[in-house]
Amino acid sequence: MSRVVVVCEGETEEEFVRDVLAPGFYGLDLYLEPQMVESSPGHRGGALNYDRVKPHLRNVLRQKNAPVVTTFFDLYKLDKRFPGFEQSLDKPDLAQRLDVLRRALHEDIVVAAGCQPERFIPYIQPYEFEALLFSNIASLSLVNPSWPKKAIDRLVAIRNAATSPEHINDQPATKPAAHLERELSNPNYRKRRHGPIAAQKIGLVKIEAECAFFAAWLSQIRRLAQP
Repeated sequence: MSRVVVVCEGETEEEFVRDVLAPGFYGLDLYLEPQMVESSPGHRGGALNYDRVKPHLRNVLRQKNAPVVTTFFDLYKLDKRFPGFEQSLDKPDLAQRLDVLRRALHEDIVVAAGCQPERFIPYIQPYEFEALLFSNIASLSLVNPSWPKKAIDRLVAIRNAATSPEHINDQPATKPAAHLERELSNPNYRKRRHGPIAAQKIGLVKIEAECAFFAAWLSQIRRLAQP
């Protein structure tokens, strides 16, 4: 089984990779192993500092067993020191901005690690993990039946107003997580508690159908499978 290390933003993404993504790749003989970057001595996850991200990716790519390495980082509040960040801000649409970031990150890490280019697959999720949960609000609502129907209806309206779940924007008050935290109460939406469960209920097939950037990333990983 081929090993693919998925370097994640935080604990929720780590759990999502382990419990939702990885099982979907077992049949392809691919093992997706989530990892988090050390954010400070003895602590992992949270706000990503590129000064820590870069050596982490370099060191994993230099391992003797030569795994393929990919990333699962949020575009929202991405560290400005990421390569290509300033240039990406000038791009007129989301796809072009992500392409600038992906290419710049790929070049910087491949040079730092001295690895074969195909062994590193950079991915940055627009705009954050919670966007994926807008793929199916009805399934999301099943996580807790006590969430008010009016709140669910408002989330449906938010989804319908956007081109796709991944286009729900990156402003502090209107990013995907902000909508969930504002609308869902009794109990309040909590990313780590509810996020991975909601993703399981929605399922990869539906998420990929609704989220083109996410689907394209998974397609890249699937191509690693032995013919």
